[in-house]
Amino acid sequence: MSGKLKIARIITQTAAFLFIAVAFFLLSYPSKFVNTRDFFLSSPALVALAAISAQYAIPLFLTVLIFAAAALLFGRVFCGWVCPYGAVMDFFAFIAGPFKKWNESAPSKALMSKYVLLLFFLILAVLGFQFVWFFEPLTVFGRFFNLALYPFINLAVDKGFQYAIMNYGFGEGAYYFLRGNVFDARQISFAYSFSFFALFIIPVLLVLYKRRFWCRYICPLGASLGILSANPVFKLNLPECKLHCGKCENMCRANAIKREGTYIPGECVMCMECTALECRQPEGQSGVRNEKLGVNGKGITRKQFLFWGSGIFAALYMAGRKVYASGHYKLSQVIRPPGAIAEREFKQACVRCGNCMKVCVTNGLQPAMTESGIDGIWTPKMDNYIGYCEYNCNACGLVCPTQAIESLSMEEKMKRSIGRAEIIKDVCLPWKDGTSCLVCEEHCPVPDKAIKFVPETINGKSVEVPVINLDICVGCGVCQNKCPVEGKNRGVTVHPL
Repeated sequence: MSGKLKIARIITQTAAFLFIAVAFFLLSYPSKFVNTRDFFLSSPALVALAAISAQYAIPLFLTVLIFAAAALLFGRVFCGWVCPYGAVMDFFAFIAGPFKKWNESAPSKALMSKYVLLLFFLILAVLGFQFVWFFEPLTVFGRFFNLALYPFINLAVDKGFQYAIMNYGFGEGAYYFLRGNVFDARQISFAYSFSFFALFIIPVLLVLYKRRFWCRYICPLGASLGILSANPVFKLNLPECKLHCGKCENMCRANAIKREGTYIPGECVMCMECTALECRQPEGQSGVRNEKLGVNGKGITRKQFLFWGSGIFAALYMAGRKVYASGHYKLSQVIRPPGAIAEREFKQACVRCGNCMKVCVTNGLQPAMTESGIDGIWTPKMDNYIGYCEYNCNACGLVCPTQAIESLSMEEKMKRSIGRAEIIKDVCLPWKDGTSCLVCEEHCPVPDKAIKFVPETINGKSVEVPVINLDICVGCGVCQNKCPVEGKNRGVTVHPL
């Protein structure tokens, strides 16, 4: 039975990884996949902390309850059976296995580090600042996949087929099929993509030092599930170990097994390896017993976590509310996607998953840095030099997992303003030189045209010059993107609201 559980875990973990990877891969507009806004990145730690920091409820709590119930009943099954980042680490450890021998010691005090980190994020959330996205495994995986891996694969496939077609004359049919059904027909790229790659690959490489290093010492999702799993209903309740050989201790990827054969449920990722171990016990059963998580450097119980955290929360809650309500908050210096909620709440609710940026049809949505404060890092901004907000597209709101970007109907989206355009007369060709140019007006997507031309005398001659009707301008940025003036100084610029 134990061996079958191990096989079931491997099959489930593989299937979950493939499902999540394919879902991310096919995330596009128009959608090649089922509308899954309630699936993407619905992590318990992520959604709960986003809700705390944003001070409002998120419907994804239903998913959170499912994960929480699984942890209370069985332990950290999500970590060992579902998490795609954990699956990558396990696969890398499996590949490295023949060349690397791990020598594990007894569970150490270092396992407490992820609980301290989670508590730190909770305090920040109460104060109104959201930073859990930096370490949360599903967002790390999604950000890497959306903003680093997919653009690379897309470019490699495009260049590979073009080379084959141009030099060998074959593959044209497959190329157009893939372009129309699997890959994007456009080349996309994102700023800071190497950073997303590095933040993904470094924890994977740390597997060479300690298996599941990330899950043991850093992961806030693992910590939140570990608290819930401190005393699960259904434990690994196996015969007492009498040999104390340390074989199961050394093979445990989560460092959850002690030399005497007991294990810490809150650290166990339910990989089922120890239950399938050939152990010289009566009837061939494994000798691992369960032990409740304690404060002796071996872990933390739910009661202890709440006790330690409640005093800090009580002391900081009023200060957090005061900071939140005081308005001492850097306003946006960037253009947000249509449907983005108020800036303060947006930066707290956005989990930096990259979904909206990947589906942006013009590649105009890019990750920001500190333009709107340090708490705005990697949030989506519109870069009108790269792309613009397509008038007939509402994809970003459809794929946002936390409602940081509202899901707007197409009619609502077309009326939603995200910026204000301004003619820069010192740069605009008609205004500056009296040169005829109609590009901005021609590309304006608003039916009644937010840019119109009026006669003006420039350099002694009558010229048609552009003026903007701010009452109907939606700030889409296509005028700035298409302006024929080269460089960063365009004849028209769109400013944040």
